[in-house]
This record gives sequence, C-alpha cells and structure tokens, in this order.
Amino acid sequence: MSMQFELFAACQPGLEPLLTAELQALGVAPRPLAGGVAFRGDMQLAQRCCLWLGTASHVLLRLCEMPCRALGELQRKAAQLPWRSWLRPAVPVRLHATSRGSRVYHTDAIVERLEQAIANAFGAPVRSPAAGDEAFATVHARFRDDVCMLSVDVTTTPLHRRGYRLDGRKAPLREDLAHALVLASGWTADLALLDPFCGSGTIAIEAAALGLGLPPGRLRPPPGEHLALFDADGWAQVRDFAPQPLPLQIAASDRDEGAVAATRDNAERAGVAAQLDLRHAAISDQPWLGAGDHPARGVVVTNPPFGRRIGGKNPLLPLYQTLGARIEALGDGWRAAILAHDVRLARRTALPLRAAFTTRHGGLSITALVTDPGAGTATDDTATTGT
Repeated sequence: MSMQFELFAACQPGLEPLLTAELQALGVAPRPLAGGVAFRGDMQLAQRCCLWLGTASHVLLRLCEMPCRALGELQRKAAQLPWRSWLRPAVPVRLHATSRGSRVYHTDAIVERLEQAIANAFGAPVRSPAAGDEAFATVHARFRDDVCMLSVDVTTTPLHRRGYRLDGRKAPLREDLAHALVLASGWTADLALLDPFCGSGTIAIEAAALGLGLPPGRLRPPPGEHLALFDADGWAQVRDFAPQPLPLQIAASDRDEGAVAATRDNAERAGVAAQLDLRHAAISDQPWLGAGDHPARGVVVTNPPFGRRIGGKNPLLPLYQTLGARIEALGDGWRAAILAHDVRLARRTALPLRAAFTTRHGGLSITALVTDPGAGTATDDTATTGT
C-alpha cells in the first residue's frame, strides 16, 4: 500500500464549498476548513488533485507534525527528519515560516534552523530559488500553539497559473476565480455561454475546458517532479485522460480589439480555440445580445468593468443597465453570473441576483452574483439593495 499523507488544498477565501465539491467528484472525503479543504491520500492522489482541481491555488502535503517550544528543540528535531526522503538534492528550496500562539515566534530564526537541518542532511548549503529556476521546493513551517507542522507544496507554481495566459491584458481575472464563476453559474456543456466583456478570455477558456473535460493542470509540469516523493508510475496513470468531443456554444466578445486578439492567442495555447466564437464588438453590437438569432438556452457569465459605488453620477451605470436589459431580452431560457466589486451597481441591472460567493481579487472584495433559472425580473427593492 502506498504511503498515506495528510493533504490540504488551499483556495481563495469563499471558494471552499466549490473546492469541496470538486474533491468529492474525485472520490475524496473532504474536511472543509477556512482557506481550503483537508483530506487524506497518497502522492498519486495529490498529483490527481493538482491536475484536476480548478478552484484550488495550492496542494500541500504534510510532512510531519511535532511539539516544539524552543529554537534548540526545533534544531534538534529537524536534524532527525528524513529530508532525503522528501527533497531532491541540488533542487533549490524556499522556506516559509509563520507562527501564532507559540513560544517559537521568530520566523527568520525558524527558517535558519530548518536550512541548517536540510544542509546537514545533504552535505551542502541550501540554495534558494534564483531567477530562471523553473523547479524548486517550497517548504512551509507553521507554528500554532507550540506545535510545528511542516508541509511541502506539490507544485512549483500556484495552480491558478494554468500556463495558457501569456497576455493577460488589463486587470486580468485569475483563472481559479473564472473557473469558480463558471461553476457557480450552473453552466453545463448543453447550454450556451456568453461573455460580452471577455478581456483575455479567461472565463470562456475555462468554460470550454470544463465542457470538453480537459483538466485545468494539463499544461503544467508533472506535479511533485521536483520532490523525492514523486511517483512516476502514479503520474503516468493520472495524466491519462480522454477529452469529450462535444460541440460547445461559447461566445466571447470585447470592445477592445487587442483583448480579442489576446483571447484568441490564449485559447490557442489552451487548446480550445475551435470551441469559441470570438467577436470584436461592444455590448450593443454583440450578435447574441442584439435582435439577431441566439441560442434558446444559455448563461451570460461575465466580469464587467468595476466602478465606484452608487452615489451621485457613475459613468458605468448605463452600461450595467444595458447589460441587464439585454440579458432580460434573451428570454426565460437564459440566466446570468456577474462578478462584481460594487454589488449595488451590479444590482442596477435589475436582474434577480443572489450572492454565490464572496472572495478577494487584486486587493478588492468581489462577489459572484447569479440568477436562478426562471427567476423572472427583479423588483425595484431587489435591484438596489446590497447583499
């Protein structure tokens, strides 16, 4: 039987329920916590999670947990740990320490003692990651109430960096948040999807990958390859996936011609360009939102421009009102998911919106607002009241 570990999938605050559902779909028994979900499994499961989880930002593998009340005790116990079973020689190591409610509280000193222990285990000084290093191990030391927990990141980069978005344009939406918004919208592959403010195309690309059954981590290096724990045979089994040859109806447009070009390039790298109907068009000229033909059933999933809160003149208010009217005109077969910083402004769409999750992005609090199927039009009170 392969070695079992305590694992932790970290995510942006507010995404824990979506991440829990993703883990359950992988056959995992999750334990939701603040900031992520804990579970138990082997290295192969950790690799599978890194490949398939769309709302996680990191997967951490717990190496050990030990009581520790002084730096000398940490130095003594760290020297006895099987570092050679966990880390690869010559691979750079980045150490990160936090402490709360513990007598060992000096994080720089914690890092120094752990570096000494690793250096002694390998007979060479620990090399920190330098510019250009593509592979390095990140070891986390977490002190809580005089207990030290050591964990290692299974990947070398955050999971939301999928590898397809080289041109993010202005204010790009993180891939994990776009993925979460698509999930919260209730979109499925048998429905159409429209993003009339596509920017770099992250929402449309994440939706297309979901519809085709493509794993979010397909473009990243093998997870755990930088560690001595790497399971090559397990990874060979995990990475074997078969995309679904489904025809999708996904449209994306933007008034910025450069954004549409960036979307096309990003979609090509992601392997989903053939699934997207891309247009250079303002919202008033978007074919599906005009008088022309559009699919009978679908979801508008979008991240409109953020503006100031309601109160006096707001240059974005007409844009949101137009968006709401155009979505309403699509008919009862359509619903919406809107990512908003100013919830009151988003509610001026007059759509019957409810909050699906609230998180942070770029230093701002943002809320995913969604409509339910057949919910009808919002009343004036619903349209102007915050969550």
